[in-house]
Amino acid sequence: MRLLALGLVLALPVVGGGGLLGLTSLDWSPDGRHVLYVDGGEVWIGLAPEGRSPRPLTQGAGTDWARFGPGGWLVYVSPSTDGYTLWKAFPDGERYPLLTLADLWEAGIPAEILARPAVSPDGGRIAFVAHAEGSCGLYLLEIESRQVRRLTRTPGPVDCPDFSPDGRFLVFVGLWPIGRSLSWNLYVLDLEGDLIELLTDDPFFDWCPRFSPDGEWIAFESNARGPSDIHVLRRDGRERTALTFDEWRDAFPTWSPTGDEVAYGSLRSRGWFILASKTY
Repeated sequence: MRLLALGLVLALPVVGGGGLLGLTSLDWSPDGRHVLYVDGGEVWIGLAPEGRSPRPLTQGAGTDWARFGPGGWLVYVSPSTDGYTLWKAFPDGERYPLLTLADLWEAGIPAEILARPAVSPDGGRIAFVAHAEGSCGLYLLEIESRQVRRLTRTPGPVDCPDFSPDGRFLVFVGLWPIGRSLSWNLYVLDLEGDLIELLTDDPFFDWCPRFSPDGEWIAFESNARGPSDIHVLRRDGRERTALTFDEWRDAFPTWSPTGDEVAYGSLRSRGWFILASKTY
């Protein structure tokens, strides 16, 4: 990514749609036209990057997370008669189930919670978080075969997976002791080698990491200075930089398809606003 290679500097945000009561997820569509977000338990879609002209895609979903897949479809998890259901949905309202807790039990995975789905770039796999067998781990669903396999067995919970652009790696957060600290840190899992690499090692709250379109950078939320800001660092953990610097909580970063902007939610005195900052 040429602009990022020149270095990131603080950019003034573009103020967009705002006054949201309970933003919990944000994503930018692969075609660059829309943002997908969850507010008040419902999935919404609006014009990128600030979410203007929003319209709801769900009613009574009770979800907290949604992600685009290639081609404009999306995934989210909602409570259901089967406990939880992972849905594949479309902007016109059509949807169908991909996975339920009952499916996991039939596969020998006694899961209690299913959450945080992320779609691979080719649309063939979904990574998700499940609480099963007394621990919280990452799992992978092969959509065509409906096969599910467990990816992690760690000494603490994991959350917020995101695929690299080539589909080989997952960046995620984990909460387990490192040295004398216990905090949410960033990790990268190699799906081919099952190796986990530590990216951040600090006492702060690092959350919701997202790969840049070229795979060279990762954006995430961090409260390293008190209020949460959007930070970026290189894939190898070097060159950590604060992209935002204000008194508000800035969270849920998502990259534009070209990588020249990062949209994020900012919790201000009148609720959540969706903002966007240039990455050069």
